[in-house]
Parts: sequence; C-alpha cells; structure tokens
Amino acid sequence: MGSGNNLGIIVQARMGSSRLPGKMGGKFYNGKSLLEIVIERILSVSGNLPVVIATTKGGIDDYIVKTSKNSGVLVFRGSEEDVMSRFIGAADMFQLNTLIRICADNPFIQPKYIKQLVNYNKDKTADYVGFRLNKTYPGIKTHLGFFPERVKLKALKEVHISGLDSKYKEHVTNYFYSRDNEKYSIKWIELNYPQYVLEQARLTIDVEEDFDVSDKLYRYFNENGMEGDDVEIIKYLREHPLILKKMKNNILKNEK
Repeated sequence: MGSGNNLGIIVQARMGSSRLPGKMGGKFYNGKSLLEIVIERILSVSGNLPVVIATTKGGIDDYIVKTSKNSGVLVFRGSEEDVMSRFIGAADMFQLNTLIRICADNPFIQPKYIKQLVNYNKDKTADYVGFRLNKTYPGIKTHLGFFPERVKLKALKEVHISGLDSKYKEHVTNYFYSRDNEKYSIKWIELNYPQYVLEQARLTIDVEEDFDVSDKLYRYFNENGMEGDDVEIIKYLREHPLILKKMKNNILKNEK
C-alpha cells in the first residue's frame, strides 16, 4: 500500500454495455474511438499522475486493454458488476490513496475540472470532493458528462464492506452524497449553469442517439479549432435549439 496522499486517476470502461454494446470502440472524429478521445482529454492535464483504465476480466474487454496500453496508460481488470471493487483493486495495485474517478462514456469530460480536482488543497482530509451545480445538483448525477469526482480509498473500502445495497457498489460514489451518508465528509466545488442546460443537455453516451449527437458536436468543435469546453458547448446549444431538443428527448426516452 502507498502512504501519504498518493493521487491517481481511475477511469471505468467496458465494452459490454447492454444499451450500446461496444460503444468504447465506436469511432468519433478522425477515426479515434470514444475511449481514445477520453484518454486524450485526461492526458492533456494529468501530468505525472498515474492514469488507470479499470475494465473487466471479460474477453470482450481485451480491446479496452490493448487500446489503453497503446495510449500509454495503465490497466486494471476486475469485476464487471461490482464496479466499486474494481476501483479499490486498481487503487491497491498502483498504490493510490486518493482517486479521481472518471467514466469513459463521457467524450466531453472537462480537462479543466480534472485539473481543479488534482490541485484541490482546501481540505485534503475530505472523503469526497465533487462539483455541485446551482447549489443543488451533484454534477456527476447530471447528463452532461463534464465532471470527475475525487474520493479517498479508505472511505471507499469502508463503504464496500459495510453490507450496503448493491446499487452503491455499481455506482461507486453514490453513497457519499446520498441521505444514508452520516459519516463521511463531503466538499462541494460550486458551479452555476443555466437551468435549461441542466434539464435538457445530454452529452454522456448511453444509446446510439447519444453517440450520434455527441459525434456531431465533437466534429464541429474540432473542425473549428475549439476545445469543446463547457462554455463553448453551452453557447453551441443555445444557438442550436433542435440539437438541444434531441438531447432532451434522449433523456426522457432513457430515464432509468
């Protein structure tokens, strides 16, 4: 085990999505896969921090392993269903005590917010640090796909062995900002977004329609020499209400 505040970035990724199988290998702009794009955005700000792709032991995820290694990042293979144990295993293998968690189905994960969590020093003792929108919505719970989150491995391990509902093991960090949490300290980084963006915009990829819309946006930003940061995205959506309408429809159709 590592000591001190060994920080690393862990990204959950798998090919076996029930709604959109193989989505990690789906091609976006310039022949790059969704996984390659997410890794590229992370590496733009990760510096010397270890970046670990946490995938499953299933043969279908050999693609994830090969692509990750070719991209110059580390790999851990663990449980498909118990995603929390996969994160814990990855952290133990690479001696990390504090994790920045990212989901690989977010092609517009924001490098500036990753960097903000990497440099977050206001309260190093906080068990969980995340972004909260309009003082109400945990960023990770929105459909935007912009936000990483930061969690202490010690707290994650305690939650994992405490016999909680399996939903907490699947979604990794939900317990920390749930009403059930009476023990672990949370710090929010407050952000403000237009309310219509929170309610209607969807840039995380869960189904084919999400992929098509995000691909169109990604192509637009790249062909116009833009980074695809949240300010640019919000401006684009304001100017393209039909795209926003498609996103809202996708939210309504795919509510879990």
